[in-house]
Amino acid sequence: MQVAVAAVALALTPALARAQAYLADDPSAWAEQVAVEYTVSLARAHSQLVDITARLPNPDGRPLSVRLPTWRPGKYLILDHAGTIVQLRARDANGLVLPVHKTDKATWRIDPVHAGDIVIEYTIYANSLNDRTRHADDTHAFLSGSAAFLYTDSSRHLPLRVRVEVPQGWQVATGLAPDPVEPNAWLAPDYDVLVDSPLEIGEHQLIGFSVDGTPHDIVIWGQAEADAEKLAADFAAIVRAHRDIFEGVGGRLPYQRYVFMIHSQPGIGGGTEHLNSTIMHTRPSTFTSDSSYERFLGLVSHEMFHTWNVKRLRPAGMTPYNYQLENYTDLLWVAEGTTSYYDDVTLVRAGLIEPDSYLAQMSRTISRERLRPGYAVQSLADSSYDAWIKFNRSTPNDVNTTVSFYTKGALVSLMLDLEIRSRTDNAVSLDNVLRQLYLRYPLDAGGFTTSDMLDMLESLTETSFEAFFGAYVSGTQPLDLDRAFAVAGLTLVEGERPKGAYLGISMSGETVRTVRANGPAFAAGVQANDTLRTVNGDEFDGDLDELLEEIRPGKTVTLGLTRREQPREIRIVTMARPVATWTLEHVDEPTALQRAVYESWLGQAWPAPEVPAEDPPVPSDP
Repeated sequence: MQVAVAAVALALTPALARAQAYLADDPSAWAEQVAVEYTVSLARAHSQLVDITARLPNPDGRPLSVRLPTWRPGKYLILDHAGTIVQLRARDANGLVLPVHKTDKATWRIDPVHAGDIVIEYTIYANSLNDRTRHADDTHAFLSGSAAFLYTDSSRHLPLRVRVEVPQGWQVATGLAPDPVEPNAWLAPDYDVLVDSPLEIGEHQLIGFSVDGTPHDIVIWGQAEADAEKLAADFAAIVRAHRDIFEGVGGRLPYQRYVFMIHSQPGIGGGTEHLNSTIMHTRPSTFTSDSSYERFLGLVSHEMFHTWNVKRLRPAGMTPYNYQLENYTDLLWVAEGTTSYYDDVTLVRAGLIEPDSYLAQMSRTISRERLRPGYAVQSLADSSYDAWIKFNRSTPNDVNTTVSFYTKGALVSLMLDLEIRSRTDNAVSLDNVLRQLYLRYPLDAGGFTTSDMLDMLESLTETSFEAFFGAYVSGTQPLDLDRAFAVAGLTLVEGERPKGAYLGISMSGETVRTVRANGPAFAAGVQANDTLRTVNGDEFDGDLDELLEEIRPGKTVTLGLTRREQPREIRIVTMARPVATWTLEHVDEPTALQRAVYESWLGQAWPAPEVPAEDPPVPSDP
């Protein structure tokens, strides 16, 4: 079956055109139109205090409601940034102090006497490193716009300038455009771009590279024994791989400059996408360990993919952002899960990891997820919609009642990709679907919906995906991964069933961490946070799995527990341990279509058959 993939014409709306001009052209025009100004002082950064002055227009002289967002894009959780504001004062342009009243947790009402600009001075306590919102000390300051800069509804769309009083020896890294006239100042066409352009200010290691003439900077704060040449080459390969998906081979990158910000510090990890930059956390050991570095490249790939998927192609429920309330959508499985699928697939295509390494990693993910009881309870659509109250507010019972729109979303995206290839004889893939969605549903068109995605799938494949979505997106049907992988000539091989008995308990030392609903301990009443003291009367030595290996399934085990300092005894009839491992293997004799799908999917050749080693020659008699 041959399916033509048609290009989609796109007319730019004024706001989208303004944002594209900002990213592509000389920012001089914005300097002449600035209506909002912020000044950042880092004189007290060593005490983790950042002083900010905001000048906001109020031409009508009416009471002004000034807000700080309650969350930041990329983290689907109410963070209540306003709680870090130490003090806030307001005055008019003539210096007259104005009354300020709080009207909700993140909004201040200012009552002016005259029309004209209002100047607000406030201090934030910058001690939130792990959530990538604001952090300052004697070596740097990191500011994410939603956690640092006040705005008003009427000024959200106005051009703005951010001045930074830069300490001696520090540098500023940001995706914002530098002011062509004023030093240590940066410009944005509106508040939304400011929110999506964090600032990293401090002592940095800087590595630069170019893709198709477009400059990219890697900025590292912290200790990192990084191979600059390798880092630049690997990051460039990732950029090209993602560009080729959304823009076509040789297409133009959707920005004039890109900044990779890296915090290399002990004990932190994760990343957040932004308009033409990203902030990523990793440990210093990442740069000296091959396995850690490979995982880090997956993070880089994930955040870079977001440059198209989320920063420009965004679900309708999040377009435009509402900074004060939750932004509900049932499509986080595409925003985050599809991104998670592509982050490692594109590493294979770019030659940064071997196909066998990717398949082994996928096997581990499948092995872990197939044991999760929550797959039978929560759908991907519900997981997406309830991210604000469930995914980012974890409980010990999550394993029984929830799924991750990241992990399951990645698996369903993989299945969707292979299903598309199967239905179209490999003429169309998920790459084509995303590219066309990206062209047809820009931000200013209001984003895309599940119906839009289904319509695009039907248009490109001439088949319906309603049943697929009903089973795996809005439903909780078990994922038919065996069928999906068969399309690419792969088979899931079940590992040996582990010996011994199963209770369905995971431990953290002597403390019960989770109790799985598919195990006998759950029905018997064992609870998370119970302390395990004895097993069959013997003192617990800290390794429950080793003890259970010696017990036959069906036998009764007596656990001596302490709950809220009260001892109790629970008897449990054990069951056989579930199969815990699956591995992906290549079929012996792939069809021409299976081989073609495998090679276009991973961008690598089907592995050559292993040639058996020759027997050593038999020595002759002396």
